[in-house]
Amino acid sequence: MHLYFECFAMKTHHFTVFLPVLAAMLSACLTSFAQTLSTPWKRQSAPAVILGRHVNYKIGDNSYPPAYWGNNENLKDNAFPEVTRDTIAGTFTLVWDICYPLKHQFAGLDIMLFPGDTVRFDFDRAAFQAYTDYQKNTPGDSITTQHLRELLSKAVRIGGASFELPLPLRMKGIKLGYDKAYAKAHYGDTFDEWREECWREFQDVVHQLDSLGLPDEERSFRRMLIEQDYLHKLGDYAFSKKMWGLTRDADSLAMFERQFTYKDPHASELTFYRSTLGFLSCLKFYRSVSGREYILANGLESTPLGRWYAELDAAKALMTRVKACRPVRDDELNALSPEFREQICQVRDQLLQDRPDSKGVWRDLPEGAPETWLPQIVAGHRGRIVFVDFWATWCGPCVTGMKEMESVKDSLTARGVDFVYITNTSSSTGEWLSRVARHGGDHYMVPKDRMEAMQIPGYRAAIPHYLIYDREGRLVKFLTGWPGVDAMMSELNIEH
Repeated sequence: MHLYFECFAMKTHHFTVFLPVLAAMLSACLTSFAQTLSTPWKRQSAPAVILGRHVNYKIGDNSYPPAYWGNNENLKDNAFPEVTRDTIAGTFTLVWDICYPLKHQFAGLDIMLFPGDTVRFDFDRAAFQAYTDYQKNTPGDSITTQHLRELLSKAVRIGGASFELPLPLRMKGIKLGYDKAYAKAHYGDTFDEWREECWREFQDVVHQLDSLGLPDEERSFRRMLIEQDYLHKLGDYAFSKKMWGLTRDADSLAMFERQFTYKDPHASELTFYRSTLGFLSCLKFYRSVSGREYILANGLESTPLGRWYAELDAAKALMTRVKACRPVRDDELNALSPEFREQICQVRDQLLQDRPDSKGVWRDLPEGAPETWLPQIVAGHRGRIVFVDFWATWCGPCVTGMKEMESVKDSLTARGVDFVYITNTSSSTGEWLSRVARHGGDHYMVPKDRMEAMQIPGYRAAIPHYLIYDREGRLVKFLTGWPGVDAMMSELNIEH
């Protein structure tokens, strides 16, 4: 059996190609929240567990379990959960190790996970197809909440957490997958004009929400999600023109980008930043950044969500230093909330364990500015050919390339090739240490926000990315994407 990961978390051009398609699946979805909304979540570090079952499962069914997306919105930055499955019974267990809420996406439906949750999830593929077909083939004005919920109740049964149920909110452009015609109609808008168009539509959608007569707490949370769509659309002012091919001129695109700002005259009328629960409304398809940037741009740092984000930023900065093997003082750790401190200490303890049987060598980063790191690393192998592999634990092609190169590594090493592996702190610490143990060579972990500053030749934020240096330390080749062993041997100019 195979577990199919829809891994669009990788920073490749494929992400921008598929974003509108995937977003369209989510455009009608707004979270229905079972927990009490008036109080924040319990702040703790604890696993969140999904106990899944594929209803009407047949052995050999290649849809088992339902596809799900990766998610880096947790302090440890593990892109995927731990997975166990029973290929006979069609059951599976997913475990996320988290210290604040995380949105887990199953086939276009979201489960909001809290630390300590145990969620039961039954999925009927045929019934879910009927549900998605209804949304796809029915005009928006004809979709009814009642029928949507009837179809969804047959497709998905869930207990112990909250998940998204669609509402018939008819949005022309505010939905994530707004079409080319809409973008084209507003191509010439200044950013101020675009923002007012978004605001008018936001008010219209809120009016529709108010007409549904929902309980106050549910309505408040749904409104926060609509606000996040408003922020998302503001952020797409320039991107939408590029995405739909409306402008290919770099100067025109730069003009649009210069106009953009999250500074908003309507900020006082939004609500998401008034509670830490607003963080959940910011978990929108890998892009929580808009909520944070909006808070900073509008001077809202002293609000409940603004203060929580500042605390989270401090925790992430310390986690980055720990994962990149930089020292962290006890007083810095003690200044954090216990749930953040616990996870950072767990990672630090993992890194400090002795591993006498490791094939690879875990190296500290060189001193100095990031742009000097790569030259210093290569200079340490003078007289040898240096093969540098930029990779991540969550990148399937990266891991495939590492495994397949093992078949020729001994031969290459004997001929004067040294292997250097560089990942960043988005990688799972445990999985990284496992790869260090299995793959000989020098291994480095770089802070995620320093990768661009390293000035890696040919690097365009896509991995795997490879560099080949000659015995004098001169770069002779760079390439992106795993080409296969034979092609790589040819690039190294060594017969296989």
